[in-house]
Amino acid sequence: ATHIARKAVELDIVPGRSPISVAAAAIYMASQASEDKRSQKEIGDIAGVADVTIRQSYKLMYPHAEKLFPTDFKFATPIDQLPQM
Repeated sequence: ATHIARKAVELDIVPGRSPISVAAAAIYMASQASEDKRSQKEIGDIAGVADVTIRQSYKLMYPHAEKLFPTDFKFATPIDQLPQM
């Protein structure tokens, strides 16, 4: 998730988004691709952001998902099967 968030900022995919909303969206994206899936609400409750905020950042990041994941990430769910918002 850290790699995803850094890459999203580096590639200027999430301009104007707060670091916490980018981090929460990255955690959501990573969790959806892994075995340990978490809902936007679960992540939002822990991160202290609304699930709609996570959704907005995720929507910006989703089209670039292939560029955001580390090359050695072990996918339980392939990128093309991640939730679309």
